[in-house]
Amino acid sequence: MSVSAAQNSQLLSPASTSLDELVGLRSLSQALNKKLLKRSSAPMSGPSISRNLGRGLDFAEARQYQPGDDVRMIDWKVTARTGQTHTKLFVEEREQPVLLLVDIRSSMRFATQGMFKSVMASRLAALVGWCAVANRDRVGGYVVADNWHGEVRPQAGRRGLMGLFRDIAHAQQTIPAKKPGALASSLKRLNHGVAAGTTVIIFSDFAEFDEQAERAIGGLLHKLSFVAVQIADPLEINLPAKGQFSFAGRGGQQDRLNNITMDSRKQKQHRQRFEAHTQKLEAFFANGRNRHLLLTCDQALDAASLQLLQAIGGRSL
Repeated sequence: MSVSAAQNSQLLSPASTSLDELVGLRSLSQALNKKLLKRSSAPMSGPSISRNLGRGLDFAEARQYQPGDDVRMIDWKVTARTGQTHTKLFVEEREQPVLLLVDIRSSMRFATQGMFKSVMASRLAALVGWCAVANRDRVGGYVVADNWHGEVRPQAGRRGLMGLFRDIAHAQQTIPAKKPGALASSLKRLNHGVAAGTTVIIFSDFAEFDEQAERAIGGLLHKLSFVAVQIADPLEINLPAKGQFSFAGRGGQQDRLNNITMDSRKQKQHRQRFEAHTQKLEAFFANGRNRHLLLTCDQALDAASLQLLQAIGGRSL
């Protein structure tokens, strides 16, 4: 089955996701991993544990000394006990926790094409999370709703990721009620209990990413590694010139607006506001090892995921 076929068989709704669906995206993450590895033969870097034995922080085993081994690594206790020279081997320590911050505030529960921004954020987080689990990383995350915050500390295996999935499912059941400062409040929590070197991937439209939000993580830009994944709807980037538009509100009630027109001046102003917002994010996350990536919610999920994984470093996590 192709990546796109696997994707289409698993995605049930453009307006919501479910625990079962997020778990099922594991198979798509495996297909993406294979596709990504074919595209790049570069050595992996970043939050993953090397499978090679060498000098590092964590003791792995003692084995019989071989010519060329570093004499400083001789294990004298094992040598004395066995009567044969042994040397210590260590696991090269490259593991870094991965924390996925998923924004499900009211501004994210919107789309004119593709899927809701909140749904794309959830599915992208699931795919990246499964890639991290496959590489034995510790995964956790935050889920931000208007009046609710979920928090799962990074854990080995699938435990942390499953906790994140349950919080995403719960957040989607909360009633949207725009609450100023909700994003900044969640970002402040990164200052407590998040280990240095953690990779933090934020999936958001960054609405209300104001001075308060910048201050919340400004001091962490050189302590943590941020990837800001900005998710936008095509209408937020460019207004249509004219046309007939249908829309649905809560409860699925359909309404229609006919012959909507927008003059070129207003279109230009709209585009400039979006570009200014995006450029502000790019500049803020330009420091250190941090990255910014713009995705739109009408992109195919597999293509958007590959673009994200390549932006993180040309490899799976």
